Amino acid sequence: MSLPRLVGHRGGRGRRSPFGSTPPEPSTRPGPCAQPRRGVDQELQRPRGRCDAEMRRPRTRAVDGLLLQWRRIGGRSGVALKRHRLCQRRKALGYSQERLAGILGVERSTVVRWENAETDPQPWHRARIASALGITLEQLDDMLVDVSVAAHRGQAMADEIRGPASSATPPELLSGLRAYLTNYLTTPARPAQSLVEVRRSVARVHHLYQRASYTSAARLLPDVLGQATELSSRSAGLHRGSAFRLLAAAYIAASKLAAKVGDGDTALLTADRASTAARLADDQALAAVAAYQAACGLMRLPGRAPEAEQVVRDSIERLAADGPTRDPGLLSAHGALVLLAAVLTAGQGNPKEAAHFLARADGLATTLGADGNRLWTGFGPTNVVIHAVSAAVRAGNSEQALEIGTRLDTSRLPTVLVGRRAQVHVDLAAAVLMSSGDRSVSVLHLLEAERIAAEVVRTNVQGRTLLFNLLAKERRVATPGLRPLAERAGLLA
Repeated sequence: MSLPRLVGHRGGRGRRSPFGSTPPEPSTRPGPCAQPRRGVDQELQRPRGRCDAEMRRPRTRAVDGLLLQWRRIGGRSGVALKRHRLCQRRKALGYSQERLAGILGVERSTVVRWENAETDPQPWHRARIASALGITLEQLDDMLVDVSVAAHRGQAMADEIRGPASSATPPELLSGLRAYLTNYLTTPARPAQSLVEVRRSVARVHHLYQRASYTSAARLLPDVLGQATELSSRSAGLHRGSAFRLLAAAYIAASKLAAKVGDGDTALLTADRASTAARLADDQALAAVAAYQAACGLMRLPGRAPEAEQVVRDSIERLAADGPTRDPGLLSAHGALVLLAAVLTAGQGNPKEAAHFLARADGLATTLGADGNRLWTGFGPTNVVIHAVSAAVRAGNSEQALEIGTRLDTSRLPTVLVGRRAQVHVDLAAAVLMSSGDRSVSVLHLLEAERIAAEVVRTNVQGRTLLFNLLAKERRVATPGLRPLAERAGLLA
C-alpha cells in the first residue's frame, strides 16, 4: 500500500459513502447558509485596522515575558525550542543565516538565537527583519510568538523506555494553564485590553491550536484567559454579550488543548467555564461547542464514557428540538456533536447507530454547503469522512478505516486545520496496526503525521500510546524510523 495514495489526494468523483447512503459530492460553492454569522466568528474575523499598531507594543511585552518563562522551563527540562515559521520564511527567500545576518548588520549567532527562541529581536531590529523577509510587523510578531518543540539531534538514545507515567504529555505543557485555573484570588491589575485586542488574542490561540502549534497555544492561554476575564468583568450594555462570547471562546481553546493531551479533568473544568460564559452571552452555538468539549473531557476520564455519551445525546436532542436552521454556527456545532456521537457509539460496539449518526452529520454538512471552520469546529463534508475513519478505528473495523482512507482528500479542508490533517494519519497508523500488524506502514503514517505537524505525535495521547505499543515489539530492521521518532516524542530516556 502506497502511503501518499492513502490520504491528501483527490479520489474518484463518484465516491461511495462510508456510512450507507450516497451523499452528493461536496461542493466548493457557498451553501444556502454561507453568509457570515453575526457573533463571535464575525468578531474574530474583522479586517485589521489602525488599532493593530496600538496593540502591538503591549502584546509584544506580554509575549516577551511568556517566552522568558517558557525558556526557563525548557532549560530545566532539556526541551529545545524552535521558531519554525521564522526559519521557513528565511529559507523560502533563499537566505542562509549568514546572508540574513549580513543584511541586518548582526552576527550569524544572533540570527541563530532568534530562530531557536533563545532571545528576542530588539525593537529597533524588528522593522529591519520584517523588511528583509518581506512581511509586516504584525506577521513578524506572529512568527516570534509561534514557538514549538525541536528535537535534540545529538542526544544519545537509551535502550530502556520510560515508565508508564511518561506516556502522558510532558507536564510543563499545561502547567501555566493549571496554575491560572487554580488561582482563585484576585490577580494583580493588568493593563486593560480593548474588545478588539482580546478578540485578536483569542483568535490567535485558536489558530495556533488548529495549526498544531500546541506549545505556543499553551504558553499564551493563561494571559488570554486573564484578558478575556477582565474584559467580561468590566463590560456593560451592548459590549457585555461580545465580551462573554470571547471568554467562552477562550475557555473552549483551553479545553481543546487539555483534551488533546489527555488531561480530562482540566478539559472538563474549562468546558464548564466556557458553558457558563456562553449562557451569559445567550449564545446557543457556543454553548453547544462547550458541551462538545465537556464530552471530550469526560471521554479522557476512566469510567465516564457513558456520561460523555449522555451529554452529547442531550445536546443533539436540544438542538434538534429547535427545528431546522440555516445559521452556519449552529449547523457546525450541531454537526460536530453528531460526529462525536458517531465515534462514541462506534467505540461501544454499535456500528449501525454510528452509521446513522454519520449519515445525519453528512446531511448537516450538505446543508452547510462546503468545508468550513465556524466556531473552530472544522465541520463540513470532508470532516464527516475523517470521522468515518475514526469511527471505524474505534469500532475495530480496520479494513473499513483503511478503505475510507484511500478516498479521503484532506486538501479540501481549510488551510489552518493542520492538526486535523495530521490526526488522519494517527488514525490510519492505528488501523494498519490493528489490521495486518504491519509495523513499518504504521510507523510511516506516524512519520507522515509528524511531517505535517511536528508536535502532533509528541502531544497527542493517541499517538504516544501507539508509539508505546510499537516500541514494545520493536524490530529495528523493519522499522528504522521508530526509535528516532520515539526520541523526538520524548518517550526514550
